Amino acid sequence: MGIERARVVEVHAPGSPTGTGYLLSDRLVLTAARPGTAEVRPGSTGRWLAASVAWSGAGAAVLEVGEPLFQSPGPVRWGRVEGSRPVPVTAMGFPPAADRPRWVREPVQLVGRLSPGGVLSGATVGGGMSGAALFAGAELVGVLAAGAAVPVARLAEDEAFVGVVGGLTLTPVSAPASGFSILG
Repeated sequence: MGIERARVVEVHAPGSPTGTGYLLSDRLVLTAARPGTAEVRPGSTGRWLAASVAWSGAGAAVLEVGEPLFQSPGPVRWGRVEGSRPVPVTAMGFPPAADRPRWVREPVQLVGRLSPGGVLSGATVGGGMSGAALFAGAELVGVLAAGAAVPVARLAEDEAFVGVVGGLTLTPVSAPASGFSILG
C-alpha cells in the first residue's frame, strides 16, 4: 500500500507557517507538534476544517478533526527501521507558506534515507514538509518535525499515543544486504 496521496493534508495553526499531515483514520491526522488548535484540509479541496490536539509528544502530534475527511480509509501499516543501514523513505507534503493558502495546492514528494536511529539523510526538508509521514515501502516509519525525523518506534513507546491511534503493531523494516559472495 504505502503512501496514499488522498491521505496527505495541509495543516495550519494560527501564527505558524503551514505544514503537512497524514490521515490515520477518517478523523485523525498525524503531524508535527502544533500548539493548541489547528485547521486541516485535504490536498484536493479548498475547505479548511477545525482540528484539536488529541495527543502531542516527542515532536509529533495527532490532531482530531470534527468531521470525517476520508471515506473508510484502510488501516495504516506501521514500521520500525532496524538493522545497521539506512532504508529508503519517501514522504509527500506541501511547499512552505507563511499563512493559510486560499488556493488548492498540490503536494510534492521527498525521497531520502532513514537510519535505525532516526537520522534522515539525502533529502532537503522545507518548512511546509514539517509533519509529513515518512514511508519505507508500505510501512509508516516516521514523521518529519523541524527538519528531522521522529521514528514511529519512539511514538509507540508512549501509551497515550498508542491509545489515541487505536493500537499499532510495528513491522521490522531494514535495508537489503549488500555485497556479494563467491560460490565454490
